[in-house]
Parts: sequence; C-alpha cells; structure tokens
Amino acid sequence: MPAGEFDFIAWIRSQQCPSSLVPLPAGDDLAILRWPADDLLLIGVDQVLDGIHFDSAVHAPRLIGRKVMNRNLSDCAAMGCLPVAAVATVALSRNTGLDYARELYLGLREAADPYDCQIVGGDTASWPGKLAMTVSILGRSAGTAPVTRAGARPGDGIYVTGPLGGSILGRHMTFLPRIREGRQLAQSGVVSAMIDLSDGLSRDLGQVCGNSGVGAILEAQAIPIHEDARALSSRDGADPLDHALHDGEDHELLFTAHATPPLGTHIGTIQAEKGIFLRRNGRILALPARGWEHAM
Repeated sequence: MPAGEFDFIAWIRSQQCPSSLVPLPAGDDLAILRWPADDLLLIGVDQVLDGIHFDSAVHAPRLIGRKVMNRNLSDCAAMGCLPVAAVATVALSRNTGLDYARELYLGLREAADPYDCQIVGGDTASWPGKLAMTVSILGRSAGTAPVTRAGARPGDGIYVTGPLGGSILGRHMTFLPRIREGRQLAQSGVVSAMIDLSDGLSRDLGQVCGNSGVGAILEAQAIPIHEDARALSSRDGADPLDHALHDGEDHELLFTAHATPPLGTHIGTIQAEKGIFLRRNGRILALPARGWEHAM
C-alpha cells in the first residue's frame, strides 16, 4: 500500500454507516451482521485484473471500482436475491497515490449504494504487479427461493433481458446489474433456471444446459442484437449475430421459463437432445461455445 495506508483506512471508516442488518460495519477486526432467521444467505466472490477485465491506463479508477462491484451485483440478480453487504480487497501497484485508492472505493460505493449494499470490510496491499481487486458479496433470499442454473427442462422457453454483443466498445465497464429484473423473474414462479451473461450467450447457455442435463436450440432471427455489435461489425467485418452470440460481458440475464415470464425476449427452446444448436435460414447447425474462457 502507498504511503498514507492508515489515512486511507481511517477515511474508509469515516464512510461507514450502521444499518438494521449491519450494526457494526468496517472499522473493527470483523464486521457484525444481523441475519433474519428465515432468510437464506447467498455468498459469491469475483476477481478482476488489470489487463484482463479493464485497462488502468485507459479506465478511471472510479469506473473500475464500479465494474468490480457491479459484476458481483449481477450475480445476485442471476439468482433473484437481494445484495446486503460486500467485502473488498485490493492489491495496488506500488507508488499508487491515496487519491487513486479513494476513487476505487468511491466507485465500489456508487455501484453498491443504490441497492443498500454496504461495504463492511476488506484488505489493502501493494505489490510490483498490476492492480487486482476482489469483491465477496453477501445476498439474502428475503422470502423468494433462489433461482439456480440447474432447473431447465425440455419445452422451457429461453429468454434474455436485453440486446447482446459489442460490449467491448464500453458497456463492459458501464453496465447496470439487473437486480430488479432478476427479483421480478424469481418471484414470478415460472422461471426454471437463470444466469448472468458474463462469458457470452453460447458459453453461458452451455452452463445452464450442462447443469440441467438438457440441450437447447436458438432462433437466430429472435436474438436481440445490440447497436454496439453492429458498430463493432462495421470495423472487424464479423457478423453482428456472432458478436451477440459470443462476445460476453453483456451482463444481461439469460433464463428459462415453463410459462410466459413477466419480461424478456424469447430466443429459443430447451430440448432433451444434448448440445446447443442454432436455427438460421431454415438450417439447424451445432453452435460452438466461443465466449470468454478463463485460462488456468
């Protein structure tokens, strides 16, 4: 951590405000949360790395902080739960200034505050490498059963909450998590499986089908294509549909439903036959998963 680490910690403490669920937020060795006895606790964690998920030479620190938090909030949306609290860690490049660290934190807060999600703790460090941040998030079911990836059944419709593709033109940094939509879908009683589109439609649909033991067929003409995908296609010559199918980081919700849901665009059908297929111009072809794949 740069000079002023204790000043930074003291400043973070000054930003804290207790609530009914968080009587003691960050500022002690551990935060204290009050959890209703009839609530399920949902926990997730996500890491973002400079040069992979953002570029610190291009993107402002507040924008980076917002993206880090919004990725976790999007996971809450995918299960229909309400975010309550988050823990954030940051490994800063050496000689990073205090103002930069504050801007990262304020970005986290800007994303979390609209959902009453408090940042209740974390850790800071400095090292010779690039900026790395991790957020762990705590969500609650609040009387609604969480939606998983494993409930899709043959005959279910496949839906998305918005247009896809071309997020690299800027939406990968500025997207908004679909908390309200995810909650509405979970409460509808007709949604059988759900996931947020972080790695691309073709790959994330494969996650749903794999967990559910089913296959799927997508209708090419029904897939909503974002204007960013068309703009990107004018540059690289690729088919806009390919961008919608494979780009990733749209962070819309992909879900299946056994009856008409309250929102979403119908783009295909779950089937018993394994594999992901695309119907286009009267032909049905196998659809490869070409979205983002995390290297190991």
